[in-house]
Amino acid sequence: MIRSLVLFTHVVGVLALFVGLGLEWIGLNGIRRSATPAEALTWLRLVVRVPRVSGIAVAAIVVSGFYLGARIGVLGNEWMRASYGALLLMAIVGGPVSRSSMRALTRVADGAEDGTAALRAAAANPILRLSLRIRVAFGLAIVFLMIAKPAAGESLLVLTLAAIVTIATSLTRRATPSTAVQAYR
Repeated sequence: MIRSLVLFTHVVGVLALFVGLGLEWIGLNGIRRSATPAEALTWLRLVVRVPRVSGIAVAAIVVSGFYLGARIGVLGNEWMRASYGALLLMAIVGGPVSRSSMRALTRVADGAEDGTAALRAAAANPILRLSLRIRVAFGLAIVFLMIAKPAAGESLLVLTLAAIVTIATSLTRRATPSTAVQAYR
């Protein structure tokens, strides 16, 4: 019974993490499409609350994952180590790397009474968009690793491909001004 509850917590944590990433994506998109400062601030309130959801989700994933891994005896397996590394990179990309851009967005919101152009520009920051895309790609790669349970080389290949595809598609979208405006539409 305990194993089932822990597995349920693990699955719910993964779902909550992806819900949080989706809400962040929708919120940033909503800010960029806002017609008024009030509308943009509504979306911003959503975006600034998402890290709490994601933090709780990651805590549930890690704690339940360690329990399940220890119980099954896979804590030292290569795919688990690759998953730990990917979770750490997701935390770094979602925290320290994008923190200054997110703070800039909230600072712009404090003085947004004159219009939404500055808010839209701050929400379209390439660092915020790339951070979000990398976290989604690594999250999906971790789910794949959990299912496939590959060896070390294959695990690193999966994570490397996730990063390369994400960065390449992000650079391709920024290549032309028309696609940069439509990146999240």
